[in-house]
Amino acid sequence: MEKDRAQADPAAKITDLLRKQIVVQLALAGVGQAQIRKVVGGSMAEINGIAKLIRPIKRGKSGDAGLV
Repeated sequence: MEKDRAQADPAAKITDLLRKQIVVQLALAGVGQAQIRKVVGGSMAEINGIAKLIRPIKRGKSGDAGLV
């Protein structure tokens, strides 16, 4: 039984990491937190905890993302 738990734990960690990565990418794209929650699921507090740390890239008029 311990062996099953050890095998399931890495899968759960990977799943959690991928969910967080999706939240980060959507927040960077400027998607609202409510829409992110619809896509990813989970609690709004979890989404807010991740998304509030992300500031979307401000794009210039030409869409060059501030590149010089």
